[in-house]
Amino acid sequence: MNASRFDIALKRGVAAHHAGRFTEAEACFREALAIAPNDPEATSLLGLSLSRSARIAEGASLLERAVQLDPRKVGLRLNLVEGLQAVGDHGRALGVLHTVLDADPANLQAWIKAGDIAQLQGDLPGAIEAWNRAHDSHPNASGPIARLARVELGRGKAAEAMMILDSLLKRSPGDAEVLDLWCQGLTALRQWVALEETAAKWCAAESSSAQAWRHLACAQLELGRPRDAAAAFMNALAIALPSAADLAVLAGLHLHALDYGQAADALRRAEALDPELPSLLSKLALVHMYYGRFVEAEDCARRCLARSPEDPTALKVLVRVRRGDVTDADLAAIVQLAQRTDAPLDDRIAAAFAAAQILDARDNTDESFAACEYAQALSLERDRLEGRRYDAGRETGRITRLIELFPAAGSNDIAPTRPDGARHGPRPIFIVGMPRSGTTLVEAMLGAHPRVYPCGERPSMRQILRAFLEHDHAGHTPNGALLQRWAQLYFEDLPDTGDAECVTDKHLRNLEAVGLILRLFPDARIVMLRRNPVETGFSVFRQEFSKHWEFAHRLADIGHFYGLYARLIAHWERACPGRLLTLQYEDLVADFERRAAEVVRFCGLEWDARCLDYARSPRPIATFSAIEVRDPVGESRRSERYAAHLAPLVAALEEAGVDTATGAWLQS
Repeated sequence: MNASRFDIALKRGVAAHHAGRFTEAEACFREALAIAPNDPEATSLLGLSLSRSARIAEGASLLERAVQLDPRKVGLRLNLVEGLQAVGDHGRALGVLHTVLDADPANLQAWIKAGDIAQLQGDLPGAIEAWNRAHDSHPNASGPIARLARVELGRGKAAEAMMILDSLLKRSPGDAEVLDLWCQGLTALRQWVALEETAAKWCAAESSSAQAWRHLACAQLELGRPRDAAAAFMNALAIALPSAADLAVLAGLHLHALDYGQAADALRRAEALDPELPSLLSKLALVHMYYGRFVEAEDCARRCLARSPEDPTALKVLVRVRRGDVTDADLAAIVQLAQRTDAPLDDRIAAAFAAAQILDARDNTDESFAACEYAQALSLERDRLEGRRYDAGRETGRITRLIELFPAAGSNDIAPTRPDGARHGPRPIFIVGMPRSGTTLVEAMLGAHPRVYPCGERPSMRQILRAFLEHDHAGHTPNGALLQRWAQLYFEDLPDTGDAECVTDKHLRNLEAVGLILRLFPDARIVMLRRNPVETGFSVFRQEFSKHWEFAHRLADIGHFYGLYARLIAHWERACPGRLLTLQYEDLVADFERRAAEVVRFCGLEWDARCLDYARSPRPIATFSAIEVRDPVGESRRSERYAAHLAPLVAALEEAGVDTATGAWLQS
């Protein structure tokens, strides 16, 4: 009977120990020792539980006693090693391991522990040698190989880590530790498509793995699908109680997806757990900036940087809300981050652009331009690592095909053909044009109208256009039912717009979809912005755009891309007379009240004076113009100060047939 009770208590204690319930495990082991006071295994296990419960000295004493009770049992010595590690006595721990290895030179766990301790002591060669010995003795064991790969990842040698892991992954495709390391390697190598494929398969096979969902979210964000990323990350947080850091990450994903309500909810939950967490403060700073609360934004950025001096989001917000007016110490910290070769590439890019903005505010134009060039050189390196580049021929071919698919007025192809003609949501107003051409100003003005809900840069139409072009590439023409389904999907993707009569969508690349938009939404309005192309192009060059805007990194590429957009605007003007409005930015700011009223009337709305007071709108503005658009309307001529540096841009614009004063296409 006592033997049975002893075994039951021991098993219960082991289960509790493995689950991390050390207090419960201690009680079980003490129950076992009450039955068999000198049992070496129960003594050793109690010592381990005490060590894990921070009662290290008491635990070490019991671990020593267990070895004395049965000096020949290897497992007791290995438990003692863990206890000695807990108290930081690495020298004695290695000594115990040597006694184990003297008796059993092929002991796998002893070699692994020897490597672990060597790594803790900073003896990386010794750690690698021990793990290699473990691997040589047990080629099929995953532990030593995983540790070797982890070391290579830690040393920034992701390719070497992947070579180590390759055979192990093939042999143990479902091993969670190996999959985690493999995903870390893909992340370090910026292989986002492969990361998504691997993580998705892992999630399908083991839906309860939080780490799998985290890797999937990372891949989807990097591939430009923040909503999918947020959904995947929420799956991870549903598995275990989220920390404040987890909730801050979730808030960032929601911000990328323009889901401000969900972002605010995640930030409130994070703040309740740790109000001074740097990643929380940086996200709060960003949100305050979007809503025009610049004093609060600066305060959160400063609080974040006091705890995490190189937080890239806080640095960006600080520089933007201060309009570059920061201290020499701030500038020095930003420049140092930009030049740190061991820092994440994305952080260095952000810092370099911030430095350029500070130098511009100080009228150091040559140094500011050099900082922009450095930031764009880093961006090009990121493109190289991720297999991206601006392909002028491919872009020209795509624009040419769009013009062919939606020819001049009078063609049936451009007529509104959605079968039922019914509207599934508010009337959409698409605001399109080149980046930095004034689209944010127009959306802010329209968004201040009580009958309009501003939706920012929605990704839906871009995705629909991609599907349309895939049909075209396959030789198919979408039928009426599919067009209706696409229109429905667009409205389903909108946030809750209340009783708004209209919604605005200012995703800039929707200019490419104008023909398709007018087929899907016969009552849609399209406002096309055009601005001085040198000013526009230089403004693009000095901003940190999404990495998916490949044209933005070279002045010549910006000029070429501008030419394609100017050609496309000219085509839509011919193909869709009366169905869109082309607005010259310089004319808008020169006579804002009259031009704004024209835009409002074009959109089918009655004029409302609140459109002139857009800067005080409580709605968020999440673009590069979040600061400027809340200023009085005015025209920037920054490019004139940098004229000596902009010859490649001007030459490319002229070669593309663009009027360098207005941005109009001269070859129509």
